[in-house]
Amino acid sequence: MEWMQSLGGAGWWRILSVLVLGWLAFFFGRTLRAPEVPLIERIARVSDPALPPPLQRYTRWLTAIWCAYFVLAALLTMTAGSVSFSSGAWVWGGTVILFAGEHWLRPRLFPDHTFPGLVQQVRDTWSVWHPGKHPAD
Repeated sequence: MEWMQSLGGAGWWRILSVLVLGWLAFFFGRTLRAPEVPLIERIARVSDPALPPPLQRYTRWLTAIWCAYFVLAALLTMTAGSVSFSSGAWVWGGTVILFAGEHWLRPRLFPDHTFPGLVQQVRDTWSVWHPGKHPAD
């Protein structure tokens, strides 16, 4: 138990961050195995049940990108020299950049397809992560 006390508050935050990022990597990555439907494809199908094959491939690729990002973020958090606001801020910053960048890129890659707005995407994500519950519940 002495080793637990030697971690201090910053060490616990690092462990918690690595565990959460690792869980997210697992949560996304497990859906890439056959016969699973990739997580992001599940979310996309809420608004577009007849998702065309090019978007199915794109959502599989995007699920893999998010999985890889979470693995990388966990590894970098684990090996970071010190835990401070800035070491956690880059993870949040990277998440925002990846999310916003993909949101910007998607209509450019598929100009003939209509995509839901951000609020609807959040609702769709909620419905996949919490089946049977409405976000306001």
